[in-house]
Amino acid sequence: MEIVEIKEIVNESENVKTFFINRRFNAKPGQFAMLWIPGINEKPMSFSYRNGFTVKKIGKFTEKMHQLREGDKIGVRGPYGTSFSIKDGKIGIIGGGTGLSPLRFLAENLNGDIKIFLGFRNKKEVFFEKEFRKYGEVLISTDDGSYGKKGFITEHIDLNCEYYYVCGPEMMMKRCSEILKSKEVEYSLERYMKCGIGLCGSCEIGGYLVCRDGPVFKELPDGFGEYKRDETGRMIEIDL
Repeated sequence: MEIVEIKEIVNESENVKTFFINRRFNAKPGQFAMLWIPGINEKPMSFSYRNGFTVKKIGKFTEKMHQLREGDKIGVRGPYGTSFSIKDGKIGIIGGGTGLSPLRFLAENLNGDIKIFLGFRNKKEVFFEKEFRKYGEVLISTDDGSYGKKGFITEHIDLNCEYYYVCGPEMMMKRCSEILKSKEVEYSLERYMKCGIGLCGSCEIGGYLVCRDGPVFKELPDGFGEYKRDETGRMIEIDL
């Protein structure tokens, strides 16, 4: 683990911040690190930049992360996991929520005709729009129609791309797997992790360990969209 300093904090939206640190890691798009806050815990976070992590405030750890200031220090362990393969040609990127974090890093490394489809609940949650417009054509949808197209992003995907990358809420990803079943796709999964290196088994899904065998998969493992595991390893059904 390396102790790093937070050099800059960018407010991306109401509940999302990007934390830039004083160290550039040799990470590949799709990989993650275990971030440590002294006295709190460790949590996995995807690299959104080689020197940055984009974090949504959704629980105790991320709430504490959002309280940190420039000059504060955190621990970083990694990078871990599999990465996206880098393709060219007609590329489709599909993201929702904090699934945008690894996809932003990916878009920066792609070449070709890139179409980017981003879904949010409402206008207040939209972030990274300007970032993604640097790399391709962007279409945004919101569930309530307050910005961009109205409805789920899965209703607005261009099916003429040759290769797709997907990361976001479980329901969105499951629906993408149905819509894109005849296409080549890579999915980035999120699961509860303790160790990040394949020892504890808390991120098991369909016989795979997301921290070691993923988080990037070319097919969704069996059980995705059906169950997760909690901090004790107990299986919990997902209500999509």
